Formats: sequence, C-alpha cells, structure tokens
Amino acid sequence: MSHNSPHFDAPAYQLRPLWMICALVAVVFSAATAPASAAANPAQVVPVAPNDSPATIIANAANVVPSPRQLAWQRLERMAFIHFGVNTFTDREWGTGTEDPDVFQPAGLNTDQWASSLKDAGFKGGILTAKHHDGFLLFPSKASAFGVASDRAWQNGGGDVVRNFTDSMHKYGLKAGIYLSPADLHENLSGGRFANGSAQKPVTIPSDPAEVVNGVTFQFTSDDYNAYFENTIYELMSRYGSIDEVWWDMANPTGRTQPYNFLDWIKIVRTLQPGAAMENDGGPDIRWIGNENGYARQSETSVVPYTGNAAIAADNIVNPPGGNGAADLGSDSLLSQRKSDGTSAWNYLKWSPGECNGTLSARHDWFWHANEVWRGVPELEDMYYASVGRNCTMLLNVSPNRQGQLDQSAITALADFNTRLTGTFGTNLATGATVTNDTGTSNAAGRTPALALDGNLDSSWQPTTTTGGLVFTLPAARTFDVLSLQEDLNSGQHVQSYAVDAWNGSAWNQIAADTTIGQKKLTRLSSPVTTSQVRLRITGSRTAPAIAEFGLFKRPGGSGQQGSITSTASGRCVDVNGQSTTNGAAVQLWDCNGGTNQQWTVNTDGTIVGGQSGLCLDANGAATTNGTKLVLWTCTGAADQKWQFR
Repeated sequence: MSHNSPHFDAPAYQLRPLWMICALVAVVFSAATAPASAAANPAQVVPVAPNDSPATIIANAANVVPSPRQLAWQRLERMAFIHFGVNTFTDREWGTGTEDPDVFQPAGLNTDQWASSLKDAGFKGGILTAKHHDGFLLFPSKASAFGVASDRAWQNGGGDVVRNFTDSMHKYGLKAGIYLSPADLHENLSGGRFANGSAQKPVTIPSDPAEVVNGVTFQFTSDDYNAYFENTIYELMSRYGSIDEVWWDMANPTGRTQPYNFLDWIKIVRTLQPGAAMENDGGPDIRWIGNENGYARQSETSVVPYTGNAAIAADNIVNPPGGNGAADLGSDSLLSQRKSDGTSAWNYLKWSPGECNGTLSARHDWFWHANEVWRGVPELEDMYYASVGRNCTMLLNVSPNRQGQLDQSAITALADFNTRLTGTFGTNLATGATVTNDTGTSNAAGRTPALALDGNLDSSWQPTTTTGGLVFTLPAARTFDVLSLQEDLNSGQHVQSYAVDAWNGSAWNQIAADTTIGQKKLTRLSSPVTTSQVRLRITGSRTAPAIAEFGLFKRPGGSGQQGSITSTASGRCVDVNGQSTTNGAAVQLWDCNGGTNQQWTVNTDGTIVGGQSGLCLDANGAATTNGTKLVLWTCTGAADQKWQFR
C-alpha cells in the first residue's frame, strides 16, 4: 500500500449506516395480550367487507398465507436475471424492433457455463429474456418471424436460445424462468399487431394445431396482438419442460396503449405450468418491489391490501395501493384506511411477496456492453442484506457477452460475492444452544422453544400470546455480528416488532431492534458482540408469532476493521481532501482530527471504503507506477481498489 506500514486506530465513534440507524430503534416491551381474532380459514386472498372494522381487517391480515408456489419461490432467496438478445450486439439497452435478425450471432453460446457458474455462486436459478421490448424472439415461433428463426448468420435459422437455456438449467438442478415483454416495438411498426385497433374475436390457442400439446387448447376472445402473445406463451409453456417463474415487464416504449388480456395469459400459464410463479407490478404471485436497486423497505410485508374482485384475485394482476414504490404497503395504518363514507378502502388482502431486481453491472446496465464494470463484494453484500435480509427475493442481473458466455470477470465477481456469504452464513453460532421460554412466556402446545433452532422452516416456536421471549443459552461464549430471524410462513407473517438482547454477565443489554420479519430478516451489528446468552423478544405481533429459525453469524473479519489509518512515519491520518464525497477526490495525509473524512472501513476482500463517502480507495487511472495518486472512486472490486495489509 505504501512504504510505511499503516495501522488502524480505534474509531472515535462507531460507523453506523443508515439502515442500522433505522433498525436500532428502542422498542418497549409491551404487555402480553391475547391473540387477535382472525378469519377461520387461512388463504392467499382474504376478502374485506365494507363495514369491517380496522381491528377485524388487521386480525384477518394475520390469516393471509402464501400459496404453495409462492412459498417455494420465496425460499429460493437468490435468482439470476439474464438479459440477452439483439441489444447485446447493438450496444443498446432498449432496441428498436427494426434490427436485422442476422445481427444476433452468439458464436460461442454456452448456457452450461451460465448454469454452472450460477450454481457455483449459490443462485437457485435464472430468468431469461425470451422476448424483450424490441420483440426479437430467442426461440422459433409459429407466431412471428422476427427472431432466431430468421437469423441465417447463427445456426442458419435453427437456433433456440430458450432450449439451450432451459436444458442447461435443468441439467444443473436449477430453476428456469422466462421473461416475456408484453410491449413489442417490432409489432408496433406499421402493419404490426400491437395497438392496431383490431377487434376482439373468438380464437383458439394455439392457432396451429401442430402446436397442441396433450390435447390442451384454449378458447379466448382476443384482438390480433393478444392472440399473437397468447400463442407465444403457449409455445414457451409447453416446449421446454418445467418453468418456475414467468416475468412480465410492464415498461412500454411504444407510446401507444394496447389492452392486455392478463386473465387469459395467466390461465395458459396456470394450466401448462401450475408450479410457475408469475411476476408483474401487481402479481398474480409476485410483486415487483418498486425500484431497480435491489433494495426492499426496512419494514417489508407480504400481506398487501388491494381494491378489486377478491374472487379472482389469486389469478389476477392488480397494482398495489400507491404503486409498487410506495413507502408503505402493509402497515396497520394502511390496512385500516377508510373511504370518505367511512367504509373500508380495500376489498381484499392478498399474499403478495416482493422481488428485488438489481444489476451486477456497476453502471446499472441490463444488457452486456464492452468494458463492463461489475459491482464489488461490499455493494453486492449490501444488496443482499437489503433484499433477502428484508423479506424479498434477490434477482441479480448478469448479462452474457457477444460470444454467448459470461465474462470471466463477472463469474469471479459472483464467486467472490458467494464466498463472502458462505463465509458468513456457513455456521450458525446459535447451534447447540439450549432454548427456553423467557420469564413470563409460555408456548402453544407442540410449539416448543427448540423448534426455533431445529433447521426446519416448516416447524416453529409459538407463544400463547402476541408477545413473548426466547432465551438461547450457548454452549460457550461466542462472538457474532449478524442476527437472522425467519417466520414460519405456513402460518403467515405476523411479527411487527422485536428486539434482541445479549447478557453482559449481570444484565440484559439490547443490541438490536426491528419491525417485520417474514421469510428472513438480517441485521448487521455495528460491532461484534461476545456473549453466552441471547434473548429474542417479540414486542408486537398481529397474532401469536411463529418463529421458524433464529441465527447468529459472524462475517469474515467482521464488518471490516473500522477507524483511522495513520502513517507510522509521520503520525498523520489518511484523509480525503476537502471532505469531498465525489469520484476523483484526492486522498492525502493530514493531521488526525477524528473527522468522518478520516474514517475508513477495511474489508476482508481488500477494499478500503471511506466512512463519509462510501467510495473506495483507488489507484488513479489503475496506474501501477511510482507516484500514482490515490483517489476516491465508486467501488468496482477491480484490482486497482484491492490492498494488502502487512
């Protein structure tokens, strides 16, 4: 790093990121109360009557549970998005629909490499853009000539990327998902079927009798474009074996409005692929989180209120109140909202879990571009804690290059990310603990404390009231800096607030507090805690909580050594000139003053992150010569941001 050996001083204060500030809110232990009364039958959709009281609505929210396909999907936790198509070869993010199919020439297409790399990196599957907004089909279709079937430059029109992809996913035991854009710029061209004003008329899907599989056909009333789209859905759902997720992106660059027959589309998928979870802004199974940064809300709930027809809600697409990006989608205050006439603002409550999509690309590119830069481990780790660690499935985009392969640098970035996660979560430090009810807590019959530490998400500890505590007595004193909680989603999502305490030898000391849990809630502590006893306190819940798993984990090297870096030659601190927080800011030595521009986090992956800026210490211009200046720069994980400590 320099001719002088740096050392790390104890920080003048503890660096505490914003998410921790929000999470570590004091929670008062509320008096135990009887569980709220809820509807008799748990279901994915629970109707709300106009005159239901706020208390009844909140009680019924505790009775909303996932469907089997939703539960299986939520437990995947990490999926990959794979954007691949003509944009890969035209250097665009959104195409035009006018591309020459021959531009698509992935001469070295290797979907086995995609699948094996994803599996090695801990992902459970991938979703391929079978058709993006440009309308180019990565599979041969009887419904359109715009796609690989017209590509004479690659496999002479005989290619099928979807076939390669699904075969590879299945070969490596991964889930296969399909992205199919409803908007279509090619069909929006003159003479195309998108928004062409055609009449709705009776149609049979598939239109070509040769495409019928197992005698299954559909009778719909569709305009030209819906009939086209329904044929492509049928092809994708009937040709490629098991499909586990279907993604309908609602972006529309055409500038025109085309009615979408969602109920018919959903019927095709439900019939041909009953296990597939479908994602759209508002379902029917999965809810887009509302941003493309890969971050969920701190208090993310899977129970969301809607207005519409409750009878068809499980198989319908309806946007959540306020839109997907609304700050609040499931609090008691939202569920209790009334209309001006005093009746409920909502018709039903629905289990609608969130999916957090973000990019491996540091430039936020979805398709591959030359000189692509990948996010570093610290940034990917933050995304993981803000998605999987906030009751949201992580959908991380990684884009194949023009050869049809993942760049080795991308594979390395994914592997390094996975190494960080496995290094943290490979060992639950609570394992072997004796688990007992806290003073004043009793458990429901068959819902014993030990079930919160049995490794089974389908069993859970449940107190007899809406509050209660568990005490984990560890086999010996252990050091940890990550807390993990998971609810038993078979019972729904109930917890609204909780706190975690550590025994300091004479008293309990609160080390964390948070709100919702759901599939998983992860909390990174600002500094490691060493103790032999930990207490979990559920301080608020819609009905008796069901805690499936509790975990204590230690990040490799903790969160990184934090503090100032001083030169042993001069005694001065490494400092950011002018307290700048922008790329290119000069780094220098300066008299130590305890300022935030002199605080650093040294991570185990070799990066050094400025406490004030969140940017990485970087060798300017990636130079390797004497006299190279040090600057701040967006963290990329590249070699010019990696340092060795001696």
